[in-house]
Amino acid sequence: MSSQQPVNPSSPKEPVHIRRNVQDFDDPYIPDEHLPEGTKCSICGSVRHENHWHLPSDYQLPVRRGQHKNETSAHKYLCPACRKIQDHVPGGVLRLTGSFVFDHEEEVLNLIRNEAIKAMGLNPLERIISLDFDDGGIEITTTNEKLAQRIGKALHKAYSGSIEYKWSEDTKLARVNWHRET
Repeated sequence: MSSQQPVNPSSPKEPVHIRRNVQDFDDPYIPDEHLPEGTKCSICGSVRHENHWHLPSDYQLPVRRGQHKNETSAHKYLCPACRKIQDHVPGGVLRLTGSFVFDHEEEVLNLIRNEAIKAMGLNPLERIISLDFDDGGIEITTTNEKLAQRIGKALHKAYSGSIEYKWSEDTKLARVNWHRET
C-alpha cells in the first residue's frame, strides 16, 4: 500500500482533499442574502454582528410567543431560531422514557435547562422549541440537531441509562432517545 494521498484524476499532481462530517445541506431558515450589520431580531432581540447572531447581554426569553421588544433598530428581521420556533420546525427531537424520568423529574428538567442555557450562550440559534409530557415520557424539540445531541449526551453522562442517536438521510433532523428505569 502506498502512503501517498489519492490524486485528483483531472490533475494528477494535486492531492484530493477528503473532508468528513461536513454538513452538505443548506438550512432554509438561514438567509442567503447578506443582512445589514446590527440587524436585530424583533422577537428575541438577538443582533447580527459580523455575519453571526449574538444575544444581547440583558437577554431574557420572551414571556409568550410573538412578544416583541420595544427597541429601535434600523433593520428588523426574524432570526432563524425564532422563525423555527414560530413555524415549529425542529432540527432535533429528544425523547426521554423510563420510570427514572418521572422519579427524578425536577433534576432532569434542571439539567435540560442548564444545557440549553449553555448552548444558547455559545450559539443563540440553539434553542428548545417545546417540551411536552405524556404518559410514556418527555419529548423535547430543538431548533437544531446539535442541541438535542448535547442534552442527550449530558443526560447519559449524568444518569447513565441507554442512549440512541438517529439522523435523517439529509442530516436535517436528529432523533435522540434516552431511556432509564429506576
